[in-house]
Amino acid sequence: MIPADGVIVAAARWLDLLGRSSEAQASLLIRSNSRYADLTPTQYASGLEWLRSLSWTKVITGAAVQPDRLLNLTPQAKRERLLASLLESAQPPWLENADVLVQNIDDLPQDVERWSELLGLPDSSAFRVVRMISGKIDLASRARIGNAGEIALCALLEAKWPGAINHVAKTNDGYGYDVSVSIRDVEWHLEVKSTTRKNRLSFYLSRHEFETGLPDEHWKLLVVGLDNELKAKCVAEVSKTDLKTLAPSDQAPSASWASTRYELGRRQLLPGMSFLPWDKADMETHKLLIQGAVNQTTGFSWMPSEVTDL
Repeated sequence: MIPADGVIVAAARWLDLLGRSSEAQASLLIRSNSRYADLTPTQYASGLEWLRSLSWTKVITGAAVQPDRLLNLTPQAKRERLLASLLESAQPPWLENADVLVQNIDDLPQDVERWSELLGLPDSSAFRVVRMISGKIDLASRARIGNAGEIALCALLEAKWPGAINHVAKTNDGYGYDVSVSIRDVEWHLEVKSTTRKNRLSFYLSRHEFETGLPDEHWKLLVVGLDNELKAKCVAEVSKTDLKTLAPSDQAPSASWASTRYELGRRQLLPGMSFLPWDKADMETHKLLIQGAVNQTTGFSWMPSEVTDL
């Protein structure tokens, strides 16, 4: 739950005061100094309660000050922490796509502008906090969704070829691919990128994955679209030609790219996994893997809709 504006201001004031005095001293100053009289005792009580609920503050009742690591922060850095806590708690819809929607200070959403104003932070601080929290959330989300997509794809393939599937990334992420599939004396190497985003296909590819895949004729990059319950709804193959064409280039021997983000659409994708040796009888039981989806309408705008003929 997001605190009311007055409670946010109160928490910021508590945080400043507790950096140089005990809770009792801070409380006395708040009650006696007219500069703090614009807020009510209830707002100050709620502000302190919210501050205590934040794991990074570790405000201890009756203690002189907070831990040293918090004392060493500047007043602005502490307020940036409060703004970060607000963002993490609110999880506004735009945050998932902040890397695209908030590319400079002028793009700051109204809720962030209001909070930063309440906390007395400049727009530059607010922008930095947004980018930091967006990156943190993105990393956690990518790990959770990525693992779910790999597991879902392995289960679908295992249903067709029992015992032929090896989820190598489960134990070692250094192969340059996530799943190996051994069928009819051919071992396919599948790099799996998963997403729950319906209107945008964005994923990261490491330099190691890129250089592993390009010369390997059995390496395939697959995209798995997952619903909100992390169940596979569509599968598509990414064009290796487009991966190579769109990849960044090193400008000098002293610097090289290690990871790059791709933003792709229907034109760079092929529905399903047509490279595997399917039988005509498989269309009913393995339709998702063969044509890319069970139904023509998947809800994912980036997913091509052409049906693969056997």
